[in-house]
Amino acid sequence: MSDSSLAERQAVRKALRRLGPLVLLLYTAGYLDRVNLGTAALTMNADLGISVSAFGFATGIFSAGYIALQVPGNLALNRLGPRRWLGLLTMSWGVVAVLSSLIQGEGSLIASRIALGAVEAGMLPGMLMYLTIWFPPRMRGRVTALVCLPFYAILGTPLSAAIIQYAHGVMGVAGWRWMFILEGVPTIILGLVLLRFLTDSPATAPWLTEPERKALLRVTTAETATEKLKIRFSDVLQRLRDLRLVTLSVGVSLLWVGFVAITSFLPLIITGFAQQAHTKLSVLQTGLLSGSVYIPATLVALLWVSSSDRRNERVWHVACGALLAAAGTVLAANTTGLWLTLLGTVLLTSGIYAALFLMWQIPVGHLRGPVAMSVGIALTTMLGNIGSFLAPYIVGWLRDATGNYNSGLYFIAASLIGCAVVTVAGNRIRASGAASPTSISPRGDIEEVTAH
Repeated sequence: MSDSSLAERQAVRKALRRLGPLVLLLYTAGYLDRVNLGTAALTMNADLGISVSAFGFATGIFSAGYIALQVPGNLALNRLGPRRWLGLLTMSWGVVAVLSSLIQGEGSLIASRIALGAVEAGMLPGMLMYLTIWFPPRMRGRVTALVCLPFYAILGTPLSAAIIQYAHGVMGVAGWRWMFILEGVPTIILGLVLLRFLTDSPATAPWLTEPERKALLRVTTAETATEKLKIRFSDVLQRLRDLRLVTLSVGVSLLWVGFVAITSFLPLIITGFAQQAHTKLSVLQTGLLSGSVYIPATLVALLWVSSSDRRNERVWHVACGALLAAAGTVLAANTTGLWLTLLGTVLLTSGIYAALFLMWQIPVGHLRGPVAMSVGIALTTMLGNIGSFLAPYIVGWLRDATGNYNSGLYFIAASLIGCAVVTVAGNRIRASGAASPTSISPRGDIEEVTAH
């Protein structure tokens, strides 16, 4: 092993130990404050007289501000630096999450979700950009999986349910209001922690040796990420004219239909199937069942991502993950027993997470340079969130129209099948511009070209 390879491995291990837990907390806080609304709905909807379709619309409208501020968010990250930008964002959405405890009806619910989407808009693209600064392409599948482990669902959903059930009535306040308060305050504290302990790039990391710093800068985007980007409107238009990027972003959108629908409605879906099976579940039992679904899903996703990195292949791993999720969705929609339904949701969540950890790398895999990468990641998440906007409203509307979630599950299955087809077909579109130092080949594997 050469000295540079050894230094690179040592640098990556240090970065993963020091920054991995912080990024995991960032992701967990962001998604917990986003998806705990699904658990709150178990009692909040009845308290405030909110219909399932209205709840679905409020859940989806989160994406309005989220979509609008994706590109400006990544530009702000470059100007302020990841540490300040991600820390301030985290504090901001923590404040909005706490203020969500004041919701009084459909209007204020919609307003709070728009506000939360606006302040969270920079989180995911900023986090993904941050990972490209610190980790080489061949490791990003596994690193993304590790820092995006769904603890917000495995631990957060039961925690949310416990707060709703046991804090209800304390000081005359409903349990779901306490949930927003008690889960929002730690997010504000996390923002302060990120401001103190995140490191912008290897170039500014005092905890790396000089050989480690140089080795890591050589294999990541960090060297150019430290420059101040000058992004023109024409750069955004160029990415929008990139048919391959846009087509694959549609695949992201179709995958997020399933992801957002299941994270938003899983507690309500489990409650509905339990009622069909003549089983009564408490709020806490519903939360525990909802969280437990994600445990096998996490194990499957980690194995799947490891296989993708080992084989240097992305596209077919994403497509097969989406098809597994579609099969689980159909199983859940065609069974009457609660435990078979849970098996279907396990397959659904397993497939979605297996694909989700890898999907974002495909659309931007052919982009070269910090400008294209920054704008491309932001546009991918922006276009992908169109699915996040539509999915909850459509699933909620179908639930109100039919009296059950089966038709909504079929809609999710169709979207996931579409994701598999679009991902495979879109990757065959010739990339506009020259191949990048880290690009996706027509077979979907990662080609790493080292500059000499």
